[in-house]
Amino acid sequence: MKTPQKIRAVIIIFLAVCLLCHSNVIAQNKMSGSEKPLCVVVCGTPVGIKLKSHGVIITGFMGFMTDEHSYASPAKDSGFSEGDRIIAINGTPVNSVDEMQMVLDQLNTSSTNVTIENNEGRVNKNIKLCRDSETKHFRMGIWAKDTAAGIGTLTFYSEECHMYGALGHAITDNGTKYEISGGSLQKAEITGIKKGVAGTPGELRGYFNESSDRIGNVSVNCETGIYGSLEENTMIAASTEFCRLAVANNSEIHKGSAYIMTSAIDGKLTKYDIEITQINKGSSDGTKSFNIKIIDKRLLKVTGGIVQGMSGSPIIQDGKFAGAVTHVMINDPQIGYGIFAMSMIDTMYNSMTSNTHQNADKKEAA
Repeated sequence: MKTPQKIRAVIIIFLAVCLLCHSNVIAQNKMSGSEKPLCVVVCGTPVGIKLKSHGVIITGFMGFMTDEHSYASPAKDSGFSEGDRIIAINGTPVNSVDEMQMVLDQLNTSSTNVTIENNEGRVNKNIKLCRDSETKHFRMGIWAKDTAAGIGTLTFYSEECHMYGALGHAITDNGTKYEISGGSLQKAEITGIKKGVAGTPGELRGYFNESSDRIGNVSVNCETGIYGSLEENTMIAASTEFCRLAVANNSEIHKGSAYIMTSAIDGKLTKYDIEITQINKGSSDGTKSFNIKIIDKRLLKVTGGIVQGMSGSPIIQDGKFAGAVTHVMINDPQIGYGIFAMSMIDTMYNSMTSNTHQNADKKEAA
């Protein structure tokens, strides 16, 4: 039995706080009426993705010598778990490791209340902290992260909404959606490709400069992908390779010939033949709207089929934007899944209108 695997962006965790620049971002408004975009600019280019977590995520525990000459691990002893997301300490919000440490350094008492989020929801836990024997500061005894980064594929850009969609599925951490407080999109360079074989998925290998080459922000990470705005004068405006296509309705997508678009293989945006082999209209997983099979010999020779990092590659059928690649079958990298284009368009549009309403509410409240 073949086992599907989500093509996740290759996540590299950093403890340093990413200072995100939000200037020169195109406004997410000025759509005519309440209509969704009928056409989008189809992309297919690899991009770097930097995410800033909502809260601080516990990744492990450590013990340390206290100023009372005992060995302690306060968080572990108080029942905290790996994957718990620290939202606040004594009511003070924390969104980075630095912020968390700053709050801890200012404490005058060891008895502390910590607000966390996990699969069970939001809860408050009491913890008795200990002072480090060397620094004399209170410590929880945890390893933590507040950012994540990786490479994925930019799927489309809407000139009407001034927003993009990418990946076609959520970026996850240990099987759960990575909750974000923001993020950025960067230009990426692909340096190599690990070919996929049965039982071992391949991957795109590359890098991006975290301190420069920013092309947009990330405001949404959800089941159907990541979304945000692009900055002015980005590669989208400058490129002559990208094409503007109509968005296919779900009912228009059918079994038969199609192609994907990607520039990950040789740096040029290229069409590669695939077949849509099955439509999954009743699927409860929106990221598996239909089954696909790679049949292009050029792509098979280089990648073996679908590889990690190709997630988000746009799928074109009958001259319309039909969807994006989302999953690969581990036991047969030639076979995978795609998400309906309209699912991504709906998410983008709903995100845009939600932000517009929130901004309007803020103006009224002021």
